[in-house]
Amino acid sequence: MKKRLIGALSCFLIAGISCSAFAAVGVQNPNNVKWISTTPDKVWKECKLEKTAPTEDTLELTGEKYQTIDGFGGCFNELGGIALSKLNESERNKVLLALFGDGGLKLNYCRLPIGANDYAADWYSYDETDGDYALKDFSIERDRRYLIPYVKKALQLRPDMKFFASPWSPPTWMKTSKTYNNGRLKMDKETLDAYALYFKKYVEAYKEEGIHIQQIHVQNEPFANQKFPSCLWSGEQYRVFIKEHLGPLFEKEQVPTEIWLGTLNGPTLMSFMPTGKIVLDSYDEYVDRVLFDADARKYIKGVGYQWAGQNVIQRTHD
Repeated sequence: MKKRLIGALSCFLIAGISCSAFAAVGVQNPNNVKWISTTPDKVWKECKLEKTAPTEDTLELTGEKYQTIDGFGGCFNELGGIALSKLNESERNKVLLALFGDGGLKLNYCRLPIGANDYAADWYSYDETDGDYALKDFSIERDRRYLIPYVKKALQLRPDMKFFASPWSPPTWMKTSKTYNNGRLKMDKETLDAYALYFKKYVEAYKEEGIHIQQIHVQNEPFANQKFPSCLWSGEQYRVFIKEHLGPLFEKEQVPTEIWLGTLNGPTLMSFMPTGKIVLDSYDEYVDRVLFDADARKYIKGVGYQWAGQNVIQRTHD
């Protein structure tokens, strides 16, 4: 399968563009050029360019094609499900249609949190039993109250929706600090094997609910130690976990879900060199360290970037 890249993972919207916006673009055969416009009154309208006289700002379209866009979307959150539950059925349907319906935004490529994220009512994981390396107490029962019903309502309107999922924090007993909003993943084999199993059980549990997870992204924002659930990762931790634990388990058990190197954030830390030069720590710490290892790279189907990630997409391709 071709490896892919995905950009900022928050909410992607196109709005307020009219067909006349590109009236000054000069092309030899405008009948062969089509584009999509979305406005409050006319959504996802296919438009054609009108031929105009060349100007100094003429954009020449060469016909070259690069990557395709799989879709647009946002993240399903527990608080969103709770808010919907407080509406009457008529108002709730209006919201769902506006987000996922043919007359609305048609969001079709959405994210799910694995456990609590910053829009959960409170913090939780799917197994908080200390030392439960076999994950006998693993359960998504909490998600069945608000989050999963929200997702299922969206699927009724957009049955072709794709899902990618990532944790904001592992279970606290797997971390060095035993807190949701601090620390790192423990790197002993027993913990790493258990955490790989945690992902597998998550995919299987959601499949039983009729929700197929297309992609697993190992950690939300590994470069950020937040006041909400978070977990710091180094590139070396990514490499070891994917290469020696998550990848082999998914391959052996034939888990039908892609593993992605994501969702990477940063750079935000500054290093001061003796010469006085300021150097920003970069995504290369994650991408280079993992992708240059062929035994780790073979398990990875794509890279998920946030925010400043556009600055290193070319480097990643190279």
